[in-house]
Amino acid sequence: MKKTVLFIVIIFSLTSCDVKNEKKLLPGSIGRFNELMVVITHKNWEGKIGNELKNVITSDVVGLPQPEPQFAITQIPHKGFSGFLKHNRNVLSIEKAEQASFDVEYDVFSRPQIYVHIKGPDQQAIVELIRENSDRIITIYKDHDLKMVQKRLGKTAHKLKLIEFFTNQKISFRAPKDYSIVDDTKDFVWFRKRIEHYGHNVNGSLNIVAYTIPLEVPFEQIKDSIVSIRDFIGEKYLPGENEGSYLITEAAYTPHVFDVTLDEKNAYKINGKWEVYNDFMAGPFVSYMIHDEKNNRLVVVEGLVYAPIIKKRDFIFELDAIIRSLHIE
Repeated sequence: MKKTVLFIVIIFSLTSCDVKNEKKLLPGSIGRFNELMVVITHKNWEGKIGNELKNVITSDVVGLPQPEPQFAITQIPHKGFSGFLKHNRNVLSIEKAEQASFDVEYDVFSRPQIYVHIKGPDQQAIVELIRENSDRIITIYKDHDLKMVQKRLGKTAHKLKLIEFFTNQKISFRAPKDYSIVDDTKDFVWFRKRIEHYGHNVNGSLNIVAYTIPLEVPFEQIKDSIVSIRDFIGEKYLPGENEGSYLITEAAYTPHVFDVTLDEKNAYKINGKWEVYNDFMAGPFVSYMIHDEKNNRLVVVEGLVYAPIIKKRDFIFELDAIIRSLHIE
């Protein structure tokens, strides 16, 4: 009896090791964030299915000065999806099957990897699945990429206790060390990273600012004051290069406002454009206004991009990832 039990334990241990080793043997995935490989026949890609899918995955990112798609797309037929191509981080496969289904798998051929399968018996069934899951398709990949970016950036973050604003306001987010500290007081903090871009002489920067405001009206009414709040803070803390210039919300562009949850708190996410009053500088921004009900205040964290000439989607995404690491004590 003892020998039998010992044999079972040994077999179970070996099996567990095999499973663990199998996971460890997965190669690292390839591809940058906001890149998507679509595995689909050329015929379907150029037809009704492809058109419906393109409406989703190449739709414009809101709040940018020029149109930029949600993802950079690589399309490949199933027979070509082999070798190192299987190691792409974000994969979406369209296949014919008897039953319609929408399935998500993780770490299939590499790690980290997310693999979405959309299957159906005919074109119409697949098109309907894409329509029904249009928002989900975007969110699945964006959330997956966001976690990857947060993990990478968080490895070199500033020490929280050394930031005066963090310690005084009991607020923190993982600001990477390549974002230098421009201003840090008990009421306001400003981080900046200079932009380098291959092939372009870009005198640009990524900026993160944070501040708090006492909440004197119901949180729901803050939507009506977003622009005035931003412009007030811009004039107070964010001066331009010319005398009398400062950052404001671009008057010709109405910001997009979304109801979201951040750090398990109600918040507004705002995507829009900023400009400098009495100057020619401008760019996109992403802002979160969080309802800190416990302390009866509004916590605001914003990411601002100044990147003349070059595309800005991935810069906004990086700032979004940093901001969404926010924690309020």
